[in-house]
Amino acid sequence: MAKAIDSGFVPVLHGDAVLDEAQGCTILSGDVIIRHLAAYLKPRYVVFLTDVFGVYDRPPSEPDAILLREIAVRGDGSWSVVKPTLQNMNKQVDITVAAHDTTGGMVTKISEAAMIAKLGINVYIVKAATKHAFRALNGEVQGTIPEDWLGTVIQLGSGGTC
Repeated sequence: MAKAIDSGFVPVLHGDAVLDEAQGCTILSGDVIIRHLAAYLKPRYVVFLTDVFGVYDRPPSEPDAILLREIAVRGDGSWSVVKPTLQNMNKQVDITVAAHDTTGGMVTKISEAAMIAKLGINVYIVKAATKHAFRALNGEVQGTIPEDWLGTVIQLGSGGTC
C-alpha cells in the first residue's frame, strides 16, 4: 500500500471475506482495514465512499432526515454533532444497519472514523461517484468545509475535546 501511494496512486479499498482462526471465515470491513492503515501510514485525510451523502440523524430514506455535516470526536472516542445544530440535541442520532450489511454499516463506519480522527486525521464520508466525492478525494474540502459540499467530516474536537 505504501509503495502504491509513493508511486502516486490513490488506493481504493473495500472489505472482503477473510480466513479467521476462531470463525473459520468472516467479513473484514474496509473501514477496519483503513483504520489500521491510517495508524501506520499517517495520511493527511481519509475518504469513506458510501451510497449516501454522509451521516444522517436517522436513516436517509426517512422524511426530514438531516445530513450531519460535521462531527467532533473527543479524546475518549465519543463524538457529538457540531453542524448542523439539531433541534433536539438530547435526541440520539438514530443509526441503523441494513440487514444485508455484514460489516456493521454506518455504525462501524462512524466508530472507525472516530478512531482515525483521534489520530488527528480528518475523515470525509461522502457519496461515491459524485462531484462531492471527487472534491473530497482531491483534498478540496480540507480546512473550512465549503457550503456547497455534501458530505460529513469527522475530526478531532479542538484541544481533544468537543
